[in-house]
Amino acid sequence: MADLNNKKILVTGGAGFIGYHLCNKLSGLTESLTIYDNLSSGKIENVKDVPKATFVKGNILDLKKLCQLSKTDLIYHLAAQVVVPYSMENPLEDFDINAKGTLCVLEKARKDDAKVVFASSAAVYGNPTQLPTPESYGFHPFSCYGLSKVVGEEYCQMYREQYGLDIVITRFANVYGLRCHGVIHDFLDKLSNNPDKLEIIGTGKQSRDFVHVSDVVNALIIVGSKEKANGETYNLGVGKTVSILELAELILTILNLKNRTVVTTTNVSWQGDINTIWFDISKVKKELGWNPKISLEESIKEVIADRKISK
Repeated sequence: MADLNNKKILVTGGAGFIGYHLCNKLSGLTESLTIYDNLSSGKIENVKDVPKATFVKGNILDLKKLCQLSKTDLIYHLAAQVVVPYSMENPLEDFDINAKGTLCVLEKARKDDAKVVFASSAAVYGNPTQLPTPESYGFHPFSCYGLSKVVGEEYCQMYREQYGLDIVITRFANVYGLRCHGVIHDFLDKLSNNPDKLEIIGTGKQSRDFVHVSDVVNALIIVGSKEKANGETYNLGVGKTVSILELAELILTILNLKNRTVVTTTNVSWQGDINTIWFDISKVKKELGWNPKISLEESIKEVIADRKISK
């Protein structure tokens, strides 16, 4: 792996969930780390918990401020609007942040001749008919969020081809772990309020490829470090799919609530919800030697333990 020690690194969205974990790891690998975040969803405590990082509060749509940042060698572009239902209700705002915002980051990269690692999503595949889904499947977005990520990816490819930038696209499955918001934490919140009932939005048959944030961070470090990753697109998941009903059952088993809690479903999901996320990760395993290592069960136990400590 190439040495990041002499690299000047910028992380947009570094105060968010994945951003915090990435920056925490990067802070031990480089002497020059800048976190750029407007704190609309990111948290200042995430920034404060990252040692040796410089924090700049700013919006990725503010191109002038972006370009006033010191010259950088590597940009991890994580800043985004990631809530699918919100994207369906506010498509213009979603487009501005995810598409135009990415374009602004690419302009900063062009000015600095910096490498870019772009955080994309399973949402670009929509409801794929090919499972597990490889990177070559193509774009079939099912939500405004997915479409805005497609546009971001296409701008990345354009800047790579026309301006010669080194760019790597990473498509995230369902990333989870400490400091995360999502279905696992939603279930735990509901059960802490009422352990006798757990309501699942949708049918519960929708399924996801759950990948732990530390595995994703390791992959991001690899693609940021290795020249052979430049110009490539990689799925980051575990290569398995778990239904939301199975997830609920696992959590209830861990909490010893299986014989107590009544599980119900709304049978109506939100607009733009995807049926199945199940990644083919053979490409990243073969080309970069990356393998996810953390199991869903052990990390749910970790989250539960952390919630008890945090109370």
